[in-house]
Amino acid sequence: MILASTAVAAAVLLAGYAAVAGVVAGRFTTAQRKRPAPPALAGARSVSFAARDGMARIAAWYLPERFGAAQPARGAVVFVHGKDACRGDELKGGSADLVRRIHRAGFAVLMIDLRGHGHSSAARLTYGERERFDVLGAVDWLRAQGHGRIGVLGASMGAASTLLAAADEPAIAAVVADSAFADFGQMIERQYRKLSGLPGFVLPGALAIGRALTGVKLQRVRPLEAASRLAGRPCLLIHSAGDRFIPALDAQRLAAAARAELWITQSEGHIGSYRAEPAAYTERVLAFFARALA
Repeated sequence: MILASTAVAAAVLLAGYAAVAGVVAGRFTTAQRKRPAPPALAGARSVSFAARDGMARIAAWYLPERFGAAQPARGAVVFVHGKDACRGDELKGGSADLVRRIHRAGFAVLMIDLRGHGHSSAARLTYGERERFDVLGAVDWLRAQGHGRIGVLGASMGAASTLLAAADEPAIAAVVADSAFADFGQMIERQYRKLSGLPGFVLPGALAIGRALTGVKLQRVRPLEAASRLAGRPCLLIHSAGDRFIPALDAQRLAAAARAELWITQSEGHIGSYRAEPAAYTERVLAFFARALA
């Protein structure tokens, strides 16, 4: 009788643990889908294309190169947003002014919705592991339009996706990674208690269920390893000194691995650099792409 009661109690506890872990896994693998507002960008047109893995259809806005502009045509720049965002909201406060400056300088611009976000296909979050294929699909589409020199600007999860994609694709000639994490496993361990309010022993179960939901072992998503394969390629790492979600140490580690240019801004919050210093940010990014993609 005692053994039976113990077995029942254990089964109830295990079921309760699995239920709680399942809720946590469902939450951190599901984006809060935000629909992009109509673009305040003259000449932008809506396009769509397949992600390189064929598992998603990616919605985007495309601004062709301005032939006849003061600067000669220079190639294209892809904008990649982070978790729970969408095209046009890459830098948490609107990126239209930055896009206009880059476009006026002679670049084409492609702004994408990652899978599971905006108007792109539904999908679970994998924090860059599968989203990299959305960035690579953007590269494939731009090359089909005749663009040979392609740069990518990504923010947060979009920056992680960009680093992972660039490590796989030499056609990505320049990378700006704003507020990227270096290692998902380390990031989720730092933030889990704050985000969930639950004890740490639930995390292993949530990660196991997350793997079942996504097919990806999320602890192995490590942009730091990808960065080490970018040494010699133009890269600019940007981070807020006061970022309490992803510490600036992650940017320092990524920059060291990629032998990249590093800019730690004296700003607060996650993806806070552009909001704090829009003019300086624009000039720094524009000068970087002008050098790298000329």
